[in-house]
This record gives sequence, structure tokens and C-alpha cells, in this order.
Amino acid sequence: MKYDARQLSTEEKALLRRLAVQRVFDGESPANVTRSYGLGEKSIFKWLKIARTEGVDALAPKPRPGRARSLSDFEAEEVKRWVISGDPRQYGFDFGLWTRQIIADLIKDRLGIPLGLTAVGDLLHRVGLTPQKPMRRAYERDDAEINQWKEETYPKIKQLAKKEGAEIFWLDEASIRSDDPLMRTWGLKGQTPTVQTSGKRQGINAISALSNTGGFWYHVYTERFNSDVFIECLKDLISNRKKPIL
Repeated sequence: MKYDARQLSTEEKALLRRLAVQRVFDGESPANVTRSYGLGEKSIFKWLKIARTEGVDALAPKPRPGRARSLSDFEAEEVKRWVISGDPRQYGFDFGLWTRQIIADLIKDRLGIPLGLTAVGDLLHRVGLTPQKPMRRAYERDDAEINQWKEETYPKIKQLAKKEGAEIFWLDEASIRSDDPLMRTWGLKGQTPTVQTSGKRQGINAISALSNTGGFWYHVYTERFNSDVFIECLKDLISNRKKPIL
């Protein structure tokens, strides 16, 4: 049976190459094989050379970036499970953020399917994943204690605030420096833009609090944050407040 290779898919062409080479390996003449398939003689000798030097598997189609076969729904859900259940370090990588390259490497290692970066991106969108800036979470975080505080401790605080007619404030402290890393900006390709800044290190410290009802307070200071500074800040917070503060 003759084949018009132009009408065959990439996978069918690869199968034809392997069948033709295998028939020659089994004892048929190259001329007879090429004639039966309607192939040119130069093609089969090229395939035979590849198979003899690199193995028959080398005749398989080479993956093109973004054009490899799609994963099945089951395989796609498995990839999704990898991403949402942890980070790459759990799979032997030394980087804690998921990238398309890492996912492509893991798919090839676990599923035996080579995918280009474009195909990986399409796959991730297909299963509902998007690139995002992650939140930092400390290893010391104790979810059990957090849940206990939310479900037991905080309700008691709310109950006490209601009983005492008090306001609940949430307080945090921060330090801002003039030499902190700059955000991204735009510039000519290959030419890093320059932003004029002071050569002196300058900084400002601030402490602020927000109540459940929208009340806001802040205090700015320049000295180092310590217990004495904290006490002075708390005094400033409670001054001129009509209600007690929790």
C-alpha cells in the first residue's frame, strides 16, 4: 500500500519510519520496502543510519515547543494537584516557586511526555491556574493555634468588648527606608534606566491601628522601636478616646 506522506500526521509519519526500518532489519531489501510504501530510497537509508547509530527510538517525532500532544484530563488534573498541593522542593527541585520549565521537567519525568513552555502555559490555564505573586508564610506558622485563636479566643474578646463598650483595634508596625529596592519601571531594551535618589540612608518608622468599625490611628517616630517607644505609642493611641480599647 502506498502512502502520501504529505497527508499523514506527525505521529503517523513516525510510525511509518519505524515500520519501514523494522522491515529492513527483519530481512527485506530497502528497495522492496520503499516500493511498497511509495517512498523515496534516500529517505529509508537516512532512517536506517539514524536507527543503527542512535536506536529506533530516535525516529520518533521531535517535540516542537508548544506543539506537543495535550495531556489527558486525568494527567492534567495530576499536574494541577502537584502545583496546588505544595512547591517544587517537594519534588526534588531546589527552587520554591513553580515555573513553566520546572513543570515541564516534572511532566517529562513523571508522565514521560515532553511539552514545550507554550504548551505548559496553555495546560495550566486549562486547569484554572494563573501566575501570581505568592504570599510569604513562615515555617513556624501553627495553623492549629491560629484556628483556636479565631474560633475560641477572638469570640471571647468580642464578647468582652461588647460587655465593656470597648473598641477592638488591630495594630502593626513598619519601617520604610529610602534605599529599599525600587519597583519596576520602563526603559529602552538593553539600557537599564537610572532613578536619581539621595545617597544618604533615610528612614521613617510608623505604627498604626485599625478598628473593626473603621477607626484609624497612626504614629510616626524616628528612634529605634523598643518597649519605651511602644508604651508611648499606646498612650497616644488611647488618648482622647471616648471608649476603652482592646
